[in-house]
Amino acid sequence: MTFNLDCSIGEGGGSIVRISSALAAATDTDLNLFNIRSNRSNPGLRAQHIEAINAIKQFSGFISVDSNVGDKELVLTKKNAKSDKAFVKVGTAGSISLVAQAVLFYAFSQKRDLELTINGGATHGKWAPSVEYIEHITHELIGLMDKKIKTNTMHYGFYPRGGAKCAFQFKSHDMLSPLNLIEKGELLEVEIFSTASQSLKGRHVAERQADAFIKKIKLNVDVNRNINYVKSLNPGSGLTVVGTYSSGSRIGCFIPGERRITAEQVAGLCAKIWERNSHGSAAVDEYAADQLIVPLFLTEGKSEISVPTISNHTKTNIDLTQKFIKRKTNIVRKSDCFHITVEDL
Repeated sequence: MTFNLDCSIGEGGGSIVRISSALAAATDTDLNLFNIRSNRSNPGLRAQHIEAINAIKQFSGFISVDSNVGDKELVLTKKNAKSDKAFVKVGTAGSISLVAQAVLFYAFSQKRDLELTINGGATHGKWAPSVEYIEHITHELIGLMDKKIKTNTMHYGFYPRGGAKCAFQFKSHDMLSPLNLIEKGELLEVEIFSTASQSLKGRHVAERQADAFIKKIKLNVDVNRNINYVKSLNPGSGLTVVGTYSSGSRIGCFIPGERRITAEQVAGLCAKIWERNSHGSAAVDEYAADQLIVPLFLTEGKSEISVPTISNHTKTNIDLTQKFIKRKTNIVRKSDCFHITVEDL
């Protein structure tokens, strides 16, 4: 039986392609996607969507007709043998983090080690978390559910040429644990990851991003300042901030550098997000919340997280995941945040 999915539902973006492909493979369901990103100015599949699907196909044994950028339809069917390793090549500055995110969703259903290598793409870019964000926030929160992930960033990449290289190891698990993260607790430390290409070292871009953030945000805890200049195909930078709390919560933010935006302006944008996320009572920031929905559905038992807002991405992810996995969900407003509960029927 084939599951037919209109990809114009909800916010209608690429996350629908990534999530549905991962869940189809995880639940062994043939899948027919249509109207892919049909409401976007550049509709259809993009490079990172195609490579996320390619990775899932290699791991799961699913097959499809070769996909091309701009395609608005895709059919996935079961046929080939599964593999424990996958290699994909992103020929543009597509997000490495979003490709890895799709594999993470599939890996949650697999009690075996999986290794993903991504050649090309961007570690820091618009509309996607940085590689530092997913390593130090997303993957740390996933670790609380007893799913361990190791990240190895060998080369960094920025818009427009990309050129990064990363390897992700998704470790086998025996039993996943529900996630209960509704209180942040006390802020223990803050880590700043300020990354820039070698060509920007003379202008001290990485130091300026980090120092301007520290100046704007008055912190009464230890601050670990990680300055990283990297080889890259073109100039670029990014600022990622991670707060660690006593409950195990990780909250943070990421802003990529752009042309005609100063290092100090990057820090200012990041500081605004940090203040919004850190001053509220929510234990999970809105970006991590989007990435946790599928793992919550794939884990037996009752999970509950508190988030500052229910974004369109979060709503779409919940509605979409329910089409593949039947769980009881509840969203309740409490004080200045929302509690999302996922549990067995």
